[in-house]
Amino acid sequence: MGPHVPPRYGFAALGGCCFGLGVLHLTHAGPTVGIALESVLILGLSGVAFYTVRDLPRWGISRSGQWRAVRIGAGTALGFTGLAAVVWLIWLIGHHAFKLPFLLSFAASLGAAVGSRGSLYAVKADEQLTEAQELATLLSINDRVLRHNIRNELSVALGYLTEIEAADDSPETRAQVATIRDHLESLLDTSERTRRLASIWQTDARCSVDLVTVVEEEVAQLTAEAPDATIRTELPERCVVRTHPSVRVAFEEALRNAVEHNDDVTVTVRVWRDDAVHLVVADDGRGIPRIERRTLRNSEETPLEHTEGVGLWLIYWAVNRAGGTVEFAENEPGGTAVRIRLPDRPDSDGSAGVDSGEDRR
Repeated sequence: MGPHVPPRYGFAALGGCCFGLGVLHLTHAGPTVGIALESVLILGLSGVAFYTVRDLPRWGISRSGQWRAVRIGAGTALGFTGLAAVVWLIWLIGHHAFKLPFLLSFAASLGAAVGSRGSLYAVKADEQLTEAQELATLLSINDRVLRHNIRNELSVALGYLTEIEAADDSPETRAQVATIRDHLESLLDTSERTRRLASIWQTDARCSVDLVTVVEEEVAQLTAEAPDATIRTELPERCVVRTHPSVRVAFEEALRNAVEHNDDVTVTVRVWRDDAVHLVVADDGRGIPRIERRTLRNSEETPLEHTEGVGLWLIYWAVNRAGGTVEFAENEPGGTAVRIRLPDRPDSDGSAGVDSGEDRR
């Protein structure tokens, strides 16, 4: 097709051909009730193609994809017409011939209707698959760049910064170096978290995880790093579940976010099992801004709605890959409660049911 011809004209032509067949059948076969009903059927099917002309923009398909859908629709119409001709020949041989003009017109219109709508679904799915493959490649490149280039460059910059600090020990220089170091280390931390976010998608494996052990290990490590934080736990004896290994990342981020983003915070961690496995990290800090919670609820970032870092996204996608759900809610009387719910897939040794604990909501 010409480069300036909109694809909707192709669907319009397809509908117009079927509409013409309906009018032709009505005018040449005679004005009887049966013929009128047959024509109405053909005209109604042609209306599906005309509707596609109006509906096409909302599909978000590329221009080449739209022309591909037109070709699929036309091919389906021709295929149905050919099939109808074969069926008519079979009936003719068996001395049960049906009216050929109506059969061909009906088949062409039905094929156009089915092809017009079905082709959009097929092309849309194909383009989304292509886009997903391209994004996977981009994610792999991004992961490699974050792992090597950015991390190495930041390490070099921090090394030179240490030398500058040693060469000039004045208070002004120390203050400036400290500010630069904070920004570089923050960027390095963001790079590492983004790399971890990419790594979540690199495996579909499932492993047996004792959430109680995970909580106790992470709490012990964080308590050693931040002795001023108060962390309380309400845990069963064991809670083994078969899940995605990224669940540990989700809990680690939820716990660290609560401690690192608040002063003099008290964090409570609860684990229990009923019809699912629950893990809640609640704090009495400042809470997550409403706009960040809305961004996570919508599962996308926009220029006006975005999170300040990747920590919350790490929690969201880690739990998502595990087949669970996560809720970032307000805690009472203040603070944030991160509620993680995982499907109950018990470990194969039957230990998952040990000490399920009580339902704490």
